[in-house]
Amino acid sequence: MINHRTVEVTFHAGRSRTAHLTWGQQGTWDVLRRWLPEMKPFFVLTRWLDVPLLLEVDDVLAQLSHLLQRHESLRTLFPAGVDGQGSQHVLGEGVVTVEVVDRPDGDPVSFADIVTDCLGRAGGRAFAHDTELPIRFAVATHEGIPVLLMFAVSHLAADHLGADLLAAELAALLRARTDGEAPPPARPAVQPVDLAVFERSPDGQRLNVDALAHLRQQLRRLPADPLPERVTPLTPRYWRGELSSDAAAVALRLAARRLRTTTSVTLLAVVNALVRTVCATPVYPLDIMQSNRVEPELRYTVTSLNQAVRTAMEVSGDTVGDLVGHARAAMGAAMRHARHDGRAAAQVARAAADAAGRPLPVGGQFNDRWSLQPRPAGPAPDPQALAGLAATTTFEWPQRAAAEAMPLYVDAGGTAERIHLSLMADTALLAPADIRGFLYAVEQVAMELARDEVSLRRVTEIFDSHRLCEVPGHPDTP
Repeated sequence: MINHRTVEVTFHAGRSRTAHLTWGQQGTWDVLRRWLPEMKPFFVLTRWLDVPLLLEVDDVLAQLSHLLQRHESLRTLFPAGVDGQGSQHVLGEGVVTVEVVDRPDGDPVSFADIVTDCLGRAGGRAFAHDTELPIRFAVATHEGIPVLLMFAVSHLAADHLGADLLAAELAALLRARTDGEAPPPARPAVQPVDLAVFERSPDGQRLNVDALAHLRQQLRRLPADPLPERVTPLTPRYWRGELSSDAAAVALRLAARRLRTTTSVTLLAVVNALVRTVCATPVYPLDIMQSNRVEPELRYTVTSLNQAVRTAMEVSGDTVGDLVGHARAAMGAAMRHARHDGRAAAQVARAAADAAGRPLPVGGQFNDRWSLQPRPAGPAPDPQALAGLAATTTFEWPQRAAAEAMPLYVDAGGTAERIHLSLMADTALLAPADIRGFLYAVEQVAMELARDEVSLRRVTEIFDSHRLCEVPGHPDTP
C-alpha cells in the first residue's frame, strides 16, 4: 500500500519586503481573477526530476530549503487589497509543507502513476496566494529511499522558463549533495521586487511609453473581421490538439538555416501560412508572447516575466519566404516592446475601440517556448531523413473548453529533439478535423521548407490533404 505523510521544510533568508506587482505578475494576476474558480492549465506549472542515488529524504529537503532561500518569488505571498489590487510580500523566513509518498517493496503501483497522481493533486487546485507560498513539493520514495522529486508552482511565481530554471537548479543542487560538494552558487538574477521598483523608475516608464506607442501603431492597422466564423461550433466550443514530432523539430532548424533566420521566425511564418487559409484579410491580430529575458540580468530570473505584444500580423505574399520577412519584422518589434504595463495597454485598446466605434477584432496568440531549447549536439541531420522521423509523430486531444479569450492559440514546447506543437481553436473557425490537419500541415510544410521554397498555394494543398484525411488512431472524437 502506498503511504502518504507530510514533512516541513524551513527557510531563513534574512529579509522580508513588500512591493507592487511587476508588469508580468500583474498580467497573470488579472488573468487568474478573470477565470477563477475555473482552472486553466497554465495557472499551475508542474515539473518532476530524478533524485540521484545515495541521498536520504533529509538531503532532498535541505536542497528545497536552498532553493527557497535563493528565489524570493517562491517565498512570496500575494495579498489582495480592499480594491482588489495585488501586491507582493516576500517572507524572510517560514515553512513549506512537503508531501512524501512511499512505495513499499513489491507494491505494483508504478512511479509513473505516482507522479501523475501527485502532480494532479498539486496542480489541479488553485493557490491561496494571500496565505500560501506559491510552490508545492512532493518526494516519491521506495522503501524510504528518494527516487523522484516533483513540484507545482503558481504562474504568479514563475512562467514556463522559470519553472525550467527551477528544475535545472534543483538537479544541480541534488547532484552536488550526492558528490559531497558545496551547492553551486546562485546565478545572478533580478528579484521580482527589484524589477517592480525598476518598472516604476524613469527608465522603466520609458520602456512602457515606447511599448504603448507601438501598440497604438499596430491597432490602427487592424481590420474589422479578419477571422470570421466558418462552421457551426461544437459544444464545448474550443478544442486543443497537440502534435509531437521529431521531424518538425529537425525540419524547422534546417529551414531556419536555409532561410538565414531563427527557428521562432520560421515557425511563425509556417503558422501564418496556414492561418492565411482561413483569414479574410491580409492582416490579422496576433499576440506574440515574449519571454522578456533578452537582458542578461533577467536571463535567470524566476517570476512571471513573459508578456504578449498585440501585433497587426501581415500575411500577404506568394511564398512562405515572403511570410518569413513579415514574421522577422514582427518578432523583432515584439521583442523590443514586450515589457509594458498591461493595464495601460488595455486602456489604449479601449480608447482605440471607442475611436473606431466598434470592438477591436480578436485574433490569435503565438507562444514559442521550444525555440529556446538548446540545439542538439552533432552535425545537422540530412533532410532526406525527415520522412523516417515523421513516422514517430503522434497526435492527441488533451483539452476542451467552453470559453477562451481568442479563437486561436498556438503553443510550442517540448525538448530539443521533439517539438510539442498545440493548437487551441474555436470550432466555429476550425472544426476538429481542421485543427488536426493544421498541425500535421505545419510538420509537412516545415519538412518541404527545409529543402526548398514553398508557395502559399502549395500550403493550401497540404492543409486540404491533411484536414480531409483520416489519421489512424486519432479520430475527431476520442
